[in-house]
Amino acid sequence: MRFHATAIAASGGMVLSGDDLSRLDADRLDLLRKLLPPTGMAARFADAELGVGTAEVAGRRLVFLLNAEETPRTRSFRLDRPCRLRELWRGEDLGSRTGEVTLTLPARSGRVKVCMREA
Repeated sequence: MRFHATAIAASGGMVLSGDDLSRLDADRLDLLRKLLPPTGMAARFADAELGVGTAEVAGRRLVFLLNAEETPRTRSFRLDRPCRLRELWRGEDLGSRTGEVTLTLPARSGRVKVCMREA
């Protein structure tokens, strides 16, 4: 579920849901709300693997991490300045980070990291 949500968010475009919204459980409804409104800015990916992409939206950097494989994969991205890092889907505060950030993604999963630059 988060793989597809991350791919949709990375596209920056239109969000479609064929679900009966009145029957969605709270977790899925929360995930759908986090996709709205679309950013209007597609992520730029470093290579054809589409494993790590970034977009600058409204003064924050969004980092999209995707793993389409059937096994866990390591993904890395670099923060050139100190940033407050947060996981979008879970709302988890990951603290202040700078430099190389390396994460292992489970099979067929996606994550969105929100980087707010610190002064």
